[in-house]
Amino acid sequence: MRITLLFGCCLFLTGLFQNKALVIDQTEIIVKGRTTIGSFECSYESQDKRDTLLFDLDSSEFSTLDFNIPISDFGCGNFLLNRDFMKTLKADVFPNCLVSVSKLRRGPNKLYGDIYLQMAGKDHLLKEVAFHHLNDKFQGILNLSMEELGLNASSRLGGLVKIEESIDLTINLYL
Repeated sequence: MRITLLFGCCLFLTGLFQNKALVIDQTEIIVKGRTTIGSFECSYESQDKRDTLLFDLDSSEFSTLDFNIPISDFGCGNFLLNRDFMKTLKADVFPNCLVSVSKLRRGPNKLYGDIYLQMAGKDHLLKEVAFHHLNDKFQGILNLSMEELGLNASSRLGGLVKIEESIDLTINLYL
């Protein structure tokens, strides 16, 4: 029985990388960072948008998975962190953030794609981002700096609490 189950899982995973399309049931964007007093995590989750992302196409046409995210939809755990997050991303001037995943290509046990970010009035293109296959999702993790994103790593409480320069952006594509 165990051998049959193991064989079935191998066939499933092999078939997953032979397909030229991924059906995305749910998406999640997570921003993680550290401050002088601890860490923070702000996330956005979309369950209402189901999409199909094509990859390895022979032509120059690639499908793109776009997330147009209202900054106010990110949750950071409490209203103070939510407010600081919105202020850092300049939500009063730029109320939306755009994340696009495109040009997916296969690699050994992972996919590679380009990520286009538009946040706080700045455009960023990140090429060849790896999306690792983990159980029911593909996950891409980007280590970015506040300066690279054009964001001010502001301080709070008269300079006692400061945001560290490095942040992690995680993109989860649930199958």
